[in-house]
Amino acid sequence: MREIIYESGKSKFRINSKIVRILFKFIKVPFIKKLVKLLLIQAFKFPKSTTFNEGFYCTTSLISLGQNVGLADTLIIAYAPVYIGNNVSFSYRNMIITSTHDINNFSTVIAKPVVIGDNCWITSNVTILSGVTIGNNTIIGAGSIVTSDIPSNVFAAGNPCKIIKSINFKK
Repeated sequence: MREIIYESGKSKFRINSKIVRILFKFIKVPFIKKLVKLLLIQAFKFPKSTTFNEGFYCTTSLISLGQNVGLADTLIIAYAPVYIGNNVSFSYRNMIITSTHDINNFSTVIAKPVVIGDNCWITSNVTILSGVTIGNNTIIGAGSIVTSDIPSNVFAAGNPCKIIKSINFKK
């Protein structure tokens, strides 16, 4: 995956518009919550089947979602693209972070895309770091820190996240 480098004062990183930032603040207001969610789905060009909760937040529109994605209250820091497949479910308090700092020059940000395949379940308190690909039909266990690629058809967990066992979904 191609990395993106943002140098302080030299690179332009596009954050959410002022309107989108305001919408995120109003998502907790009960009588307009449904309208705000609809407007955020339109602003990010998410499929209409997308669901999320009050705590959901993403820094940019560099996110591509498949159908039937439940984001819950996930925080997405997207300095590089985030690709999420179909039928993916996030439980509570998860983070996707596509960037890190250059250890030799802290004002330089290095970002790599994150890819999550189809039919995945990201359970609670999971952190997915820059450059990671999670394969199809995979479950990431609670409290995991995903620092490297996870293949398809497995249950993985831990810090760092490692394969615990293969799984075979029966339909």
